Amino acid sequence: MDSSKFVLDASAFYTGVPFLSSAICYTTTLVFEEIRHIKKSYCVLEALVDAGNLKVMEPGESFLAKVINIAKKTGDYFKLSSADLSVLALALHLNLTLISDDYAVENVATLLNIPIKSIGTKGISKVRRWVTFCRACGKAYEPNIIECALCGNKLRRRFKTPKYKQ
Repeated sequence: MDSSKFVLDASAFYTGVPFLSSAICYTTTLVFEEIRHIKKSYCVLEALVDAGNLKVMEPGESFLAKVINIAKKTGDYFKLSSADLSVLALALHLNLTLISDDYAVENVATLLNIPIKSIGTKGISKVRRWVTFCRACGKAYEPNIIECALCGNKLRRRFKTPKYKQ
C-alpha cells in the first residue's frame, strides 16, 4: 500500500485534505459531483485534476458488489449514499487508505480490511452491526425493515455485537 496515495470521501474534501497535501488523491465521480460546491470557483478542483493530484475514477463492479454485501450485513447499507458505496469500492479496488469521518463508511471499511484515516473525528473504535427494533412492543428486526409487523410503529436502530463472517 502506498502511503502517499489516498482515496477521499466527501468529508475529506470538507476538511481540506486535497488542498493541503501533496499526496495523490482518488475519488469517484459521485463524490466529485457532491463536493463541486466546496470552492465557489470550480477551477480549484479542476486545477487539482489537471496537476494530477486528484484522479476521478470508478471502481470495478465486483468491488462495488462486495461493498454492498458487507454494508447490508452490518446494517449500514441504508445509511450510506451511492457516493459512499462508490468510494468504499474504489478504496477496496485500489488497495489504498480511505480518508473519511463518516462512521458508517468506517464501519464497512473496517470489515473489508480497508485502512481508514480520520481527520476531524477520533474515528471508529469498534465494528458495529445494526438491527432495528420497535419501541412499543420490543420486537427486533433485520436493519432493512422500517415498520413493525406486529403493531405498525416506525422502527428505531440500535447496534449489537457482530457474530457473522464476511
